[in-house]
Amino acid sequence: MEVFFLCHPQRRCPQLTGLILMTNTFYIFTNFCFVRMNLFHKKFFFTLAFLALMTGSALYGQRQITGKVTDADNGESLIGASVIVQGTTAGAITDYDGNYVLRLPEGATMLRISYTGYSEQTVAIGSSDVMNFQLVPSAQLEEVLVIGYGSVKKEDATGSVNAVTSEDFNGGAIVSPEQLIAGKIAGVQITSNGGEPGGGVSIRIRGGTSVSASNDPLFVIDGIPIDNEGVASGRNPLNFLNPSEIESYTVLKDASAAAIYGSRGANGVIIITTKKGKKGSPGRLTYDGYFSSNSFTEKPPVLSSEEFRNVVTFVAPNRLEKLGTASTNWFDEITQTAMGHNHALAFTGGSENISYRASVGYQQIEGVLRGSETERTSIGLNYSHSMLNNKLNVNVNLRGAFTKDKFDQGQIGSAWFFDPTQSVFDADNRDFAGFFEYGVGLAPRNPVSTFSQIKDEGRSFRNLGNIEAEYKFDGLINGLSAKVNLGFDVLNGKKRRFVPTTYANTIINNFNGELYVEDPSRSSQLLETYLTYKKEIGEAHRFELVGGYSWQDFNEEYPSYRAFNLSTNAFEFNSTSPAEDFEARNFVIENRLISFYGRLNYALFDRYLLTATLRRDGSSRFSEDNRWGTFPSLALGWRVLEENWAGGLKNIFSDLKFRFGWGITGNQTIPDYGYIPTYTFSDTRARYQFGYANGDPVFISTVRANGYDAGLKWEETTSTNFGLDFGFWNGRLSGTIEYYVKRTNDLLFTVNIPAGTNLTDRILTNIGELENKGLELTLELGVVKKRKFSWNVGFNMAANRNEVLAIDRISEQGVLTGGISGGVGNFIQILQVGQPVNAFYVFQHKLDAAGNPLPDGVDHNDDGATNLADIYEDLNGDGAVSDLDKRPFEKPAPDIFLGVTSQMNFMNFDFSFTLRGAVGNYVYNNNASNGGYFNIVNERGDIFLNNMHTSGLVTGFQGPQYFSDYYVENGSYLRVDNATIGYTIPRLPGRTSIRVYATATNPLLFSKYSGIDPELASGIDNNLYPRSRGWVFGLSLGL
Repeated sequence: MEVFFLCHPQRRCPQLTGLILMTNTFYIFTNFCFVRMNLFHKKFFFTLAFLALMTGSALYGQRQITGKVTDADNGESLIGASVIVQGTTAGAITDYDGNYVLRLPEGATMLRISYTGYSEQTVAIGSSDVMNFQLVPSAQLEEVLVIGYGSVKKEDATGSVNAVTSEDFNGGAIVSPEQLIAGKIAGVQITSNGGEPGGGVSIRIRGGTSVSASNDPLFVIDGIPIDNEGVASGRNPLNFLNPSEIESYTVLKDASAAAIYGSRGANGVIIITTKKGKKGSPGRLTYDGYFSSNSFTEKPPVLSSEEFRNVVTFVAPNRLEKLGTASTNWFDEITQTAMGHNHALAFTGGSENISYRASVGYQQIEGVLRGSETERTSIGLNYSHSMLNNKLNVNVNLRGAFTKDKFDQGQIGSAWFFDPTQSVFDADNRDFAGFFEYGVGLAPRNPVSTFSQIKDEGRSFRNLGNIEAEYKFDGLINGLSAKVNLGFDVLNGKKRRFVPTTYANTIINNFNGELYVEDPSRSSQLLETYLTYKKEIGEAHRFELVGGYSWQDFNEEYPSYRAFNLSTNAFEFNSTSPAEDFEARNFVIENRLISFYGRLNYALFDRYLLTATLRRDGSSRFSEDNRWGTFPSLALGWRVLEENWAGGLKNIFSDLKFRFGWGITGNQTIPDYGYIPTYTFSDTRARYQFGYANGDPVFISTVRANGYDAGLKWEETTSTNFGLDFGFWNGRLSGTIEYYVKRTNDLLFTVNIPAGTNLTDRILTNIGELENKGLELTLELGVVKKRKFSWNVGFNMAANRNEVLAIDRISEQGVLTGGISGGVGNFIQILQVGQPVNAFYVFQHKLDAAGNPLPDGVDHNDDGATNLADIYEDLNGDGAVSDLDKRPFEKPAPDIFLGVTSQMNFMNFDFSFTLRGAVGNYVYNNNASNGGYFNIVNERGDIFLNNMHTSGLVTGFQGPQYFSDYYVENGSYLRVDNATIGYTIPRLPGRTSIRVYATATNPLLFSKYSGIDPELASGIDNNLYPRSRGWVFGLSLGL
């Protein structure tokens, strides 16, 4: 690769075949480095390789010039302006006072001076050794938005498109890339599925459009649509991406913008652009790193050892002998102060025709639950080369990452219930490796024993890259260009879970240790080619035509085996453990997507705008009769201030544009082969009985044809969007108001059916309709704009309501969803026509005069019996309380979701924070309903005692009330996501820049919810990995 970085600016560079060879070499190289070497060798190798790369640049020349770059309007110094010798890589960056020092190479004749937001200058080098420059602010500076298969000026955008650049990203210990924009964009709700580092995440753009298929948006990274699903440790599909390498996010929210991606655009599209080098820029080395410390935000509300002894004395005085003598806080035993560190090194630069960026990163973050951790090593390369007088442009984007995760074992669930009077260890009990355990299957496990003995790790290696070649036919057909994009995405995982023979569950259930091994892999190949034609006809007409073809092939394989009844614990999962019994399986899956697409952008007099797109997708996930789908869109825009009669409005507005958009998008993110019979093992719920053995019924698992629906077809979402863009005071205040309606037809859902001879009771089919309606507001305010003091504030708010419009093949009651802990097969949510998606389905609990729920076990209605009618309302009036009296009550999705950002700069200091909040979301407190009653203490008091949730002391419930609306709580909240203060050291020599900063992460949460954290995508709070609170101390360095 050195030939690409170190060649002389005037030397001939390798041809396209060389770039393709480099792509293949990168894949082999990273695979060897990550997979074949251990972590120490890996770090050592990358350090040497990167340092070797740095040695390629050298300073040379004889004459030195100095000078200053200032603003032509006010004379203020411009910090970080580029002064480049044209045609070479020699250059300088201005310091804090706008000064530069530049050594000129032989033959230098021209200088190019540039700065963001100012018009570039090209100046001949004279005889003077002092050259000062005054740059004029660019009146025509236009923000460009990256959209599907091209870009568009923001002023010409007709769809709902939002962009966030690296300058506005969130700060702090960013583990996963989506955290960079949390709270930044109206209508984009980002919710982590707990606080586990590298854990799953829920991203919703204008609400969910499906009830069973994926609601995740499509991610496009440097032109490659990626598979949202991970393997083994890849719980978050973006885990492999180093957040320090991201330049911008562009979010396509409505169908008029996303329809160009057809069957994958129903949930919106997020386009991620990584950082690139800059042509004509001298080589620059940058480092960004931080150290972090995180801890538990709040300990769960369970009884202390003293409180527990008092409750046992009251509830079960005959079980006092079961109490221990210790005082153990199980949550203290399983949590820790989690340390972490992150380091990112990058080298960027370029010549007149070449730009490049090479980077390496390393991150290690511990979880607040002991035994959990995530680790990532990543490398990246971006290379761009212009040839043939800029007619041919070749871009290469390559990324590789090795991630290693250690998973928690659900020990937080055991910590809720384990007896606090028992000690961690029991010296007399050698059967369980010295840990105190109850020797019965129904008892909770010792949480310390769980994470100490079970080893559960996942590793994944992901390689993502593409090579793009664009040729401009200028001179032959001006305005015509052709582009080819070849890409790949390869993900290989390793999942290992070892349970020793000394763990309680293996002994109690008689399988004597277990080793589970899975080596899943996923890969995709991409070929895209499209033509773009741009034309201006006089001053009235301007248009752009895009037409193309896309082919993407996906392959998956899931080989696995399970060994149990181990003969030794010595090997763990570093080798195949000797065992008496084995199970082996392998699943191979393939699907393909072929597409044809086109787009027209048209502007009349720069005031009337039109965008029309059409995409035709064919997916192998559907039968031949339903394989192809057509996805059109239309958008209109009116730039009012461009009207001849709008002179008076210009005194009020700096921007005023009305937008309308309509389009159809699809969703095909479902399991493969749902339209044909496939063979699988029969479900345990749908087996038939074959005789008896020792008096017990015998059920045989057979290999049988799976249930299927031959008429399975696309989900289609029709979206209508109305928008208004406005600005005041020369852009000092700007914003957007949007109203949208999204309706999804042919909802995909797995429904229950009679088992029949196929021994299956479920099929995936199309069942109904769903609608989302919403209103969004975005405001950007430049409060102060001075050179030494600036302050920008952003505010966004989104209101969304969803409703189930129709459900086919389902009883009038609806479809039960949202499984909970407690009992067997209990569901707390429902899909019902006329109700929000996943509304809570509960009884209405009777209240006393003080507003408290009536306790059970008391004949409140004086009918001579104690039953459900004593505490629940008989809503249907049939004289009894049964499941028919349950009703939909509240929902998990917020009515309003908002975000506030602030960025302030004073002298060399900077201060920023991000707030996020939600109003109208409700949470089912499953932790309280599953443990907040007195009888739980003594349910198996003859063998063991359970701890109790403190809510039981308030309600006085004797037994579980899983379906009481008492546990459906208002989860509205306001959270300070992060607050950062930084300092940039001034007046450093040359191009050196140093910034130090400190960030408080998740420092404040305001909510009336009685649980630990109300921010839950599902709305069900049940043993989730807790979010943490902490500090980050970081350093940014540029040379």
